[in-house]
Amino acid sequence: MNQNFYARHWYADVYEQFETQTNDIDFLLEVLKSIDKPESILEVACGGGRICVPLAQAGYNVSGFDSDEYMLLRCIKKAKGLPNLRIYQADALKEDWGKHDAIIIAGNFLINIEGDMDYKAAQKMLFAKASEALDAGGWLYLDFDLYANPQTVFTSTGKRYYFDGTDELGTTGRTVSCGSVYDGATQICAGCSHLELKTASGESIIVPRNWYKHIPTLPQVFTWLDEAGFDTFKTYRNYSAEPLPDSPDDKLWRASILARKR
Repeated sequence: MNQNFYARHWYADVYEQFETQTNDIDFLLEVLKSIDKPESILEVACGGGRICVPLAQAGYNVSGFDSDEYMLLRCIKKAKGLPNLRIYQADALKEDWGKHDAIIIAGNFLINIEGDMDYKAAQKMLFAKASEALDAGGWLYLDFDLYANPQTVFTSTGKRYYFDGTDELGTTGRTVSCGSVYDGATQICAGCSHLELKTASGESIIVPRNWYKHIPTLPQVFTWLDEAGFDTFKTYRNYSAEPLPDSPDDKLWRASILARKR
């Protein structure tokens, strides 16, 4: 039995069952209406197409890439009948992004990026890659979770269950978080989790995973933007017209930034 196939197929399928929100997409479409219509939009790490498909349906010429072929298969199915949507597989850190008029880095990819290099360096590289893919005047839209106190959010003990469901192959399961810890000096959160799965034929699968993330501050993000050649055009708090304050005043909120290549 190919456990990797079952695990990755299950996760891609059940992830899509849970991640069904549209408020961020509706807000992004309003932001795009506020600028000159870009001829070409690229969504980085498009996953199953939750964002890039509605952008194409709204009439934009969109490209989207992701490294996960299981997610991309879902995106390709949704893209049927949309000749203005191009989907392909690529690694955000290792491959060229081409040239576009606007880049979308949403879905919290800034926090969840995966690679074989230092996490903070990988995050910073995203901004450099976006800059390379834009000419002067091009737009970057960034959307991510911003934390006032990561220590309280990411330091936890005991088990926590999420993404509980059944995929189209009949595999049932859940994702189990076994705890995490946050280091304020390095801004690194590290934790462990595993998948508990059972196939339609009754075979059990346990897939362990150790993970870590670098949790950036807002000043760090602004510095990365500036160093990559971007001017911050506008900021938004919690998908509203309210701008981001200088520092978070709550445990967690959503930050969206519209920046322009110099």
